[in-house]
Amino acid sequence: MPHLTAAILVIGNEVLSGRTREANAYLAAQEMFARGCKLAEIAIIPDEHDSIVQTLNRLRAAYDAVITSGGIGPTHDDITMQAVADAFGVGVIEHKFIVKAMVDYYGEDGMNDGRMRMTRVPAGSTLIRCEKTIAPGIRIDNVYVLAGVPDIFASQLASILDDFGDTPYQRHEIEVHLAESQFAAALTAIQQQFDDVEIGSYPAHCGPNPDGKICLSSQHPAHLQQAIEQVEAMLRQL
Repeated sequence: MPHLTAAILVIGNEVLSGRTREANAYLAAQEMFARGCKLAEIAIIPDEHDSIVQTLNRLRAAYDAVITSGGIGPTHDDITMQAVADAFGVGVIEHKFIVKAMVDYYGEDGMNDGRMRMTRVPAGSTLIRCEKTIAPGIRIDNVYVLAGVPDIFASQLASILDDFGDTPYQRHEIEVHLAESQFAAALTAIQQQFDDVEIGSYPAHCGPNPDGKICLSSQHPAHLQQAIEQVEAMLRQL
């Protein structure tokens, strides 16, 4: 069965310190929306073992799937694989297929401690291969462990998307040049009529020349169209 709900777990001190602008969760959110999988939560945590274990166990129990990003490289702060293994109560093994791929690419003399570190995965994992790297991500149960480097993450994500969603979401945006307070009550009334259409108001500028957008999204095209028509009619009356 495809995963219909998901969470993203971003792991990395560099994101929390502001050194790195987070891009992977944003990409995953777009892809989940297009596939029809509800992305219900994004968590960003540091490279700390206990935080990874606790947060991952909470998310994987709450949602159909969890996608992690970051912390699977060759350095001391890349602890995600060990933490994931501990979350599942399994050991970490040097995966023979990753070892072979590394040796074939770098040669025996090129297999230093850092590269050997990247061959270690939780026991019972299946590999997630992509064209951007010979070091794969892994899947264990409903958890997908992907790289933090954006182009590698994107490539690995593309290889697992068929596991997610069924009916794609559709989105429609309506430009408005009114203060939100002028249509807030009417928009609430419309939302109450459509429990399968998500309606949000997103101002861009406030003050004397307000503008923004009302965004409607749904997996049900007919209901989405009905809601759009009601919002447009409501705005015409203001």
